[in-house]
Amino acid sequence: MNEPTTTPGTGTGRLANPRGRSALRTRGRELALQLLYSFEQNRYVDDGMLLPTDASEGLDPEAQAFALTLFRGFAAERPAVDAAVDQRLDNWTIHRLAVADRAVLRLGAYELLYCADTPPKVAINEYIELAKQFGSDAKTAKLVNGVLDRIAREHRGVAPK
Repeated sequence: MNEPTTTPGTGTGRLANPRGRSALRTRGRELALQLLYSFEQNRYVDDGMLLPTDASEGLDPEAQAFALTLFRGFAAERPAVDAAVDQRLDNWTIHRLAVADRAVLRLGAYELLYCADTPPKVAINEYIELAKQFGSDAKTAKLVNGVLDRIAREHRGVAPK
C-alpha cells in the first residue's frame, strides 16, 4: 500500500492529489486569494510586494502562473465581477462582506465568468473549500455556494444542483 504524501510547498500537510494538474490549480487559487486579499488591503495598488517572498517559495511554477493569471484577470475585470456578485447577493452588498469572503467570491466569480476551461462544478467546489478554510465564519461556504451557483446557472447555463 502506498503511503500518503504531502503536497510539496503548500505548508498545509494536505495529501497530494494524484491528478497533478488539479492540485497545482488548487494551490494556485490559494495563492491568488492571498494576492487579492493583499491587493484590497493595499487599496487596489499592485506595488509588486503584495505577498511576502516566502509565500510562493517552493511553489510549482505552473501554480504560480495560474495564480497570477487569476489575479491579473480579476484586477482587469473588477467592476464587472463585482457587479456580477452584487446582483446575486440577497439583501447585502459586496462591500459589506468581510474582506476574505469578498476575495473568495470575487475570484470564484471571475473564474466562472472568464475561464471557460474550468468546469463550473470544479470552480464552485474549489471556492467552497477556500471559503471553509479562509472565510470569516461558518456561513461563508454556504454564501459562496449560493452566489457562485447562480452565476454558473445564469452565465454558463449550468443546471441547478
